[in-house]
Amino acid sequence: MICGGYRMDSAALLSHIDELPRLPKAVSELLDLVNNDAASVAEITEKISHDPLVSARILRLVNSAHYGRSREVGSIDEAVVRLGMQTLRTLVIASAVIGAVPIIAGIDLGEFWGKTFEVSLYGQELAKRCGAAPDTAFTCGILHDIGELLIATIEPDKSAKIRELAANGDKKSLIEQDILGYESADVAALLAKNWNFSPELVEGIKYQNHPYKADPFSKQAALLALSHIVLDEWDEVDENERTSWLSQQATAVGLKMEVGGLQDKILELRGKGLDIAKQLT
Repeated sequence: MICGGYRMDSAALLSHIDELPRLPKAVSELLDLVNNDAASVAEITEKISHDPLVSARILRLVNSAHYGRSREVGSIDEAVVRLGMQTLRTLVIASAVIGAVPIIAGIDLGEFWGKTFEVSLYGQELAKRCGAAPDTAFTCGILHDIGELLIATIEPDKSAKIRELAANGDKKSLIEQDILGYESADVAALLAKNWNFSPELVEGIKYQNHPYKADPFSKQAALLALSHIVLDEWDEVDENERTSWLSQQATAVGLKMEVGGLQDKILELRGKGLDIAKQLT
């Protein structure tokens, strides 16, 4: 069966498409605006100001340990001046997505978003070193695992079983295929498409577990794969071997990457995603 260009092995997902979260109209319009390169700063800040929840989340993000400076930012206008338009776009997207996701039994959203922001920050940094768009990589990271939350809503018992098996060390994407007939990455890509994100971003999310299957090759998919490897394996790698390890892992997912100084940058980023999530959940 095919939906929105995505072939699913199970009709179960398709029968629940209407349960996928819809963005509130105001948030949807805001995303359309921030994704429009022709939109002015004045238009975007005015639109943000009409949604106090999104405004509050953005200001908490701006003032988090990762983005914060010596003086607290108190307005969206100031945030634009301090951070620049591109960073503001990514923070608007992050705020909107977090606001669209409901509380789900059995899933610690603080932990979920903490890992999500860690992957986003790694992807953003890695993208700078291989000729990919850093802001797209950050947004890919924000959306990449949202399928897990949607599956937990649609199939709570199966979702719990998947988490149980994954906790034992089995590869989550393989477990999902076995139990569901599709992967959470497929669901996340479908949602990103429904939310009108770019084909580049959708493809990156869809092929994150199999970047070598994307045709043409998707740097964003490879960046997600590499970011997860860094998240999961970094502490197990000897600190004297990390630079060569990073080079090997980048090559393994199909990326040509400049790794000079990358180890220090990742050490600087470690834990920043967790800090950001605490500001928002």
